[in-house]
Amino acid sequence: MGARQIILGKVFTSEQENCYAEGFVIEDGKFIAVGSKEKVMAYWTDGSVIREYKVGIIVPGFTEGHAHVSSSVELTKGPFLGVDSIEKCQEVLREFAESHPGKSPIIGGGFEPGLFGPKGPTADLIDAVVSDRSVIISDEGHHSVWVNTKALETAGIARDTIDPPGGQISHNENGEPSGFLQEMAIDLITPALPEITKEDYEKAILYYQNIGLSNGIVTAFEPMLSHSADESVRFDAYEKLEKEGKLKITYRVAPTLNPGDDAEEFFQQAVMYRERFSGCDKVQIQTIKFFVDGVVDGHTALLRRPYKMEPFDCGPVLIGQEELERRMIRALEEGFGIHVHAIGDAAIDEALNGFEAAQKQVPGKYRNAITHLQVCQPDHPKRMKELNVVAVVNPYWHFKTPLYEPLELPFLGKERAERMYYLRSFLEQGIPVCQASDFPVTVPPDTMFCLHMMVNRMEPKTSKEVYFPEEAISVEDALRVLTIGGAYENYLEDRKGSIKVGKDADFVVLSQDVTAVPKESIYTAKVLETWIGGENCFVLQEEDSIDCTVPDSHCK
Repeated sequence: MGARQIILGKVFTSEQENCYAEGFVIEDGKFIAVGSKEKVMAYWTDGSVIREYKVGIIVPGFTEGHAHVSSSVELTKGPFLGVDSIEKCQEVLREFAESHPGKSPIIGGGFEPGLFGPKGPTADLIDAVVSDRSVIISDEGHHSVWVNTKALETAGIARDTIDPPGGQISHNENGEPSGFLQEMAIDLITPALPEITKEDYEKAILYYQNIGLSNGIVTAFEPMLSHSADESVRFDAYEKLEKEGKLKITYRVAPTLNPGDDAEEFFQQAVMYRERFSGCDKVQIQTIKFFVDGVVDGHTALLRRPYKMEPFDCGPVLIGQEELERRMIRALEEGFGIHVHAIGDAAIDEALNGFEAAQKQVPGKYRNAITHLQVCQPDHPKRMKELNVVAVVNPYWHFKTPLYEPLELPFLGKERAERMYYLRSFLEQGIPVCQASDFPVTVPPDTMFCLHMMVNRMEPKTSKEVYFPEEAISVEDALRVLTIGGAYENYLEDRKGSIKVGKDADFVVLSQDVTAVPKESIYTAKVLETWIGGENCFVLQEEDSIDCTVPDSHCK
């Protein structure tokens, strides 16, 4: 695989021992030596390539612990409404419709539910700018959709349409559907969706990959999210890209078992997908994704104590505990890991109860995971440790986001709202932790912002105070969350996640030494290069941080 490469510079390895080095040696896509400059230079042979980085720091490749990769189709096929007002949302929709004339349905994503208050957005707001064809826009968290009247009519959603289990159709004062569908009710809009082809998904996966590489991501976990039951088309896209050698990032994909799905049919399909990709390196299916609740801002997170606003309940139960346990037992019996979406504290309880019951029924060594973990309680970390649960956290949200004042604080009350999103508590308990952007919930998945938030818990441009400072962690621990923690989540710690002899030569070159700069400026660091298996897969063109020495003719 080409000449031996000697890389010199300050290196953070992510190993607990010998966590810093002065360089490493790559051969055949693997690290063959790591240590002092003197040690690695001893591997010099005629024809070796030497690259010396005199600024910044070199770290292991990053892992994205939860990203809806194929759902990037929303960004490649339709408008993205990541704007800060209803009027701007309307303008984006108007401009997109005018630049894409015709009668084809419009799909998009990224709208902020907090802009519309507790009752959510309404169809008439879209009708005012696009009324002659269906418009379906997912919220930024993918727990609701905003649609126009044409979409409601095409899907047959009317006054007398019954809420599906675990879902809610919002109605206006006249009893008509308002244009806001939550959780499992999203599936009702399927007849209004446009056809999305394999080629569309290929484009979407590569779109994410380009963004991921530019942020140092070398491994990504996708909990596949499909409200139109088109998983087979998405897997076809992955397979084609794998066969064509177009996948650089290593993907681990989990089909999602929704509460209303036929479990028997689902597991037959999941086993088939696992076998289909068993011989692939870049794509494998090892895990099943479960939902046990929704989101706080949608009043669908499941809480131990009631919400502070009407209807003063604890949130809907998406799936009964006994059924959840039966499904988790089946997942373990079939040899799958489990990855659970849990936002509220009662939802975390449900997930842990399910893990405990399933692991008793099917004994083994597991690394089942819970993601989001927004409303935690002090007893959760200890129990997670006992069950060897991986915490998949979202540091991108670990501050008082735009949802805090209008929704999270009034919904949860001050006591709960001020102590959300544990991080240090998990590490102190010895729980494996990795990070996730939930892309395209967070766009882009800026890993330097993520690193900054784990250390500072303060959005650098808008925050006026540190949020829940007791949960901040050190830079070194945060780098391990970004690297070896994610590799562990994906059963890849023997190959990836740290700079160690025998592992894949995956590493990232940063513009600043984030272990030495003032912690308040970490977010200003940039990913200059991303290497996978000894191949340079991304270079930030405007930066020139490389000083190649010995000799110039060997520089790339």
